Amino acid sequence: KGLVKIPVRARGMVRAGTTLFLAGVPDVVPADDPYAAFEGRKGALLWAVSTEDGKKLAEYKIETPPVFDGLIAAGGRLYMTTTDGKVVCMGKAD
Repeated sequence: KGLVKIPVRARGMVRAGTTLFLAGVPDVVPADDPYAAFEGRKGALLWAVSTEDGKKLAEYKIETPPVFDGLIAAGGRLYMTTTDGKVVCMGKAD
């Protein structure tokens, strides 16, 4: 298997079954504002990646980056704590 580059500076990762979820700021360094992504001004990304082959299953743009180690998967849902103090729940509605 080859190396798979994921353009996210992961602040949180969690595995749920055969899916790895990664959330963090984009792995970019804009010339006009080198710290923009690192400081969260470029928003954030949530990726779902196959643990079998590293292929991207889904990508979501999120407004605010997660806190460090701020992801958890439970009960078929993904929970994320963000740097603006929110807890976001993603998953199937009942």
